[in-house]
Amino acid sequence: MSNYIISLNSLRLSVDTPFLPFSPPSNNQSEKIFTKVTAIVKDVYGKSVSGINVFISDDSVGNLKKVKIFDSDQTKEINVVQQGCIEGFFVETDRSGNILFFIYPFKAESVRIKLFSQVIGSTDPVIAKDIIYIANNIPENMEADFIQPEIFDYSYGDLKSPGKKDFMVKIVPYSNVANGDSILFFVNNQYTRHSIQIHDESDLGSYSIPLPYAIFLENKLSRFFYVVIRASGDMVASKSQTLDILYKGNEYNEPWTDVDRIYESCKVYSSYGVYPGSIVEEYTYIYDDIISANNKEGLYVQITGTNDQNDTEHVTFGSEVTLNLYINSRQGHVTEHCTKRIPSVPDESGGNTATLTFNIPYDILKYNEAYPDKPGEIYFDYKVGSDNDDVTYGKIWQAKIDTDMK
Repeated sequence: MSNYIISLNSLRLSVDTPFLPFSPPSNNQSEKIFTKVTAIVKDVYGKSVSGINVFISDDSVGNLKKVKIFDSDQTKEINVVQQGCIEGFFVETDRSGNILFFIYPFKAESVRIKLFSQVIGSTDPVIAKDIIYIANNIPENMEADFIQPEIFDYSYGDLKSPGKKDFMVKIVPYSNVANGDSILFFVNNQYTRHSIQIHDESDLGSYSIPLPYAIFLENKLSRFFYVVIRASGDMVASKSQTLDILYKGNEYNEPWTDVDRIYESCKVYSSYGVYPGSIVEEYTYIYDDIISANNKEGLYVQITGTNDQNDTEHVTFGSEVTLNLYINSRQGHVTEHCTKRIPSVPDESGGNTATLTFNIPYDILKYNEAYPDKPGEIYFDYKVGSDNDDVTYGKIWQAKIDTDMK
């Protein structure tokens, strides 16, 4: 009987290259096409779990036999076995809890692989972050016969986010739409890792597909199009026409308004240090005296992590957290991002929480004066994950700012 409980989220497999195109005939070329698949298995307290067998499966019988699977050294082939009525294979975590294997096309054959991972007898199957598409065509070689994707409230020119993380897309029904089709979205010939599966033709023809603005690079031309892959894994011979976009970012320089915020907000302390009497309350003013105690660190921001699986208001131990800072003042806009990792050890022995501290430089905060008719604005929020992937957010902390020291 194991003395740990596996964190289900840690079982989610990450796929390095989820779109693997080849141009037939390519039996030799397929040896050079592969993707790495990884995970770090942890218990609910954030501690890595070593030496356990994880069962990897696909949602369709026979798919895994269309590829070759190799171990972490890419030297030993891993055999597909039958586990009940499910085909799959076992991978053992190393001493750091790592899962690592490689998938190669076996021959020039299209296949769509949806991986699941589980610890038999301990967890349910957990779906991978991405579906793997091994496709029998290369987008650059395809004819653009389908109508380009359409973005809600946009026709041409610069694209700006109205304060939202996602935009809405419409796909005009293309010829021979079939249930089970997958539509994969590309920018500059690179798969964005975003796709939808068609269950009925009525899924098309309206602005009903959310995609993150993060698929576009700011202030660089983005050539946006889609391809279609049948349920069998075969790619339709045509792709869509390209929609050319120049993305200009979030025009409001504030935290996103359309995301679920499940974690508590951060705590902010003055430049005098991290202790109860130094806390800066939300919606109050930040003046020069608050940020200038040492002329190095202007503020300290703390985020609390937890090893309690029932605590949903705090970030899990070991998670990578990105703190976002936004300032709007008479001098202009400031946007800063910093990424750190929540500790995996409690602050106090036997406790359930650990704090992560971000130091906000004085030089970023100084000389941010109020507008003539209103105060300046300062916001903090934080996220776990990427806007172009799975992401969860903390609640917004906001205050007013008027600092005139140069």
